[in-house]
Amino acid sequence: MSNKKKSKKKIGKPNILLYKIVYAVLKLKYKKYNISFDNEIAKDIKGPAIVVATHTSDQDHILSAMTLYPVRPTYIVSEHFIRIKSTARLLKLMHVITKKMFTPDVSTIRNVLRAKGEGAVIVIFPEGRLSCYGRTLGVADGTAELIKKLGVNLYAWKAEGAYLTFPKWRNKGDDRIGKINASVKLLLSADEVAERSVDEIRAITEEAIYNDDEKAMAGVEYKCDRIAEGLEKVLFKCPICHKEGCITAEGDHVRCECGLDATLDSRYRLHGAPLESVNEWFDWQQNSIDIDNDFISCKARLGTPGEDGYMDPEAGEGEVYIDRNEFRLKGTLHGESVEYSVAPEKIGAFPISPGDHFDVYVHGKLVYVYPQPDLNSTVKWVCFLDKLTSVRQEKIIRTSSKA
Repeated sequence: MSNKKKSKKKIGKPNILLYKIVYAVLKLKYKKYNISFDNEIAKDIKGPAIVVATHTSDQDHILSAMTLYPVRPTYIVSEHFIRIKSTARLLKLMHVITKKMFTPDVSTIRNVLRAKGEGAVIVIFPEGRLSCYGRTLGVADGTAELIKKLGVNLYAWKAEGAYLTFPKWRNKGDDRIGKINASVKLLLSADEVAERSVDEIRAITEEAIYNDDEKAMAGVEYKCDRIAEGLEKVLFKCPICHKEGCITAEGDHVRCECGLDATLDSRYRLHGAPLESVNEWFDWQQNSIDIDNDFISCKARLGTPGEDGYMDPEAGEGEVYIDRNEFRLKGTLHGESVEYSVAPEKIGAFPISPGDHFDVYVHGKLVYVYPQPDLNSTVKWVCFLDKLTSVRQEKIIRTSSKA
C-alpha cells in the first residue's frame, strides 16, 4: 500500500503566488548586472517540454528561471544541493528532481517521466556539473537518450556573460558588473526529436549549449576591485617555472614565488604572463598532465551525509589515489571502514567546489573529498580525470570513423 501511494506522489510546481513574488524580488535585485533577455518565445512554451541549459555560473538556475518566466519549470539538480541545509528547503519549495551525478540513478528517470506526465517544463543542465573556467563541457552520458525517450519539444537556454559575472572560483561577494545576454530558443519539435537519432540529438544539444564566455563577451568590461582573487583555486601550475601549488591571487594580480607577477584586467585579459587568458592557462595546465605516467595521491578529510540527511564535512578521513587505470579511496566514514576501487571511466567526472572539495559516489553514497594539506589541489583531480575522459572519447571517435 505504501509503495502504491509513493508511486502516485506528484512532482508538482512551485506555488504560483510565491513564484510571482520571488520573480519580482529577483528582477529588482539582478537589475544591476545588466541582463538582456531574449525570451519572447517563453510565453509560448507549454509542457510537457524539456530545456537544456548551459552551466557556467552558480546563478544559472536563477537566470534561467527569470528568462523562462512565467513558466514555472521543474529543475533536475544534483543531490549535492539537497544535502545542504541552506538550500534544501528552498529546493523543496521549487519541487525539484534530485539526481546522483555521474552514477546510475533509476529514481531520477522515474521522476522525470512522472513530471512529463504532469505537463512539466523540465530544465536540465546536460553537462552534469558547473564549469570551473567559463567554457561549457561535454554533454553527460545518457542525456541524449533521456531527451529521445521523453519525445517532447526541446528548447535551449544560454546566458553569455554569466561566468564572467559570477565565476565559480570567485570569493563570495566579489561579483563583477558587466553584461549578461540570456536567451531561450526552440531546438527541436517533438516530431523532430522522434525523427532524430540519439547521436544527432547529442550533437545538436552540445552545439546549442556551447559557450566560451571569454570569446562571446570579448571586449566587455566586468568591473570589480578584486577581479583576480580566487584564481588560485583553479590555476594550480605556474606557466613559467611549472611548479604546482604556488599560485596566489590578490586584487588584480596573479603571482608565483618564481617571480611571475601578472595582472587580470576588467576584460579578463592577462598581462605579464605567457598566456593571455584564464582559459588558455587552464587548458595549458590540463594538457600538461601526462596521463600515461602521472598519478595523484594524498590524504583527505572526507564528508558524507549524516543521520539527518545533511552533509557532515567531518565524517572521516582517508587516502585517495588516481592514475589512468584506477581511482582508489580508503579510510573511515562515521567510524566505519570504507575501501573503494574503480576504473576512472566509471566515475566520468568530478563535480567540484574549487579550493574546497570534489564529489564522488562511493558504493552509491555521496562523498566529499577534501584533499590535504592543499585544498586548492581539488582542481588538479578534476583536470586529471577530464583529460582521461577526453582521450578515451577521442579514441572512440577515431575507432568509429574507421569502422
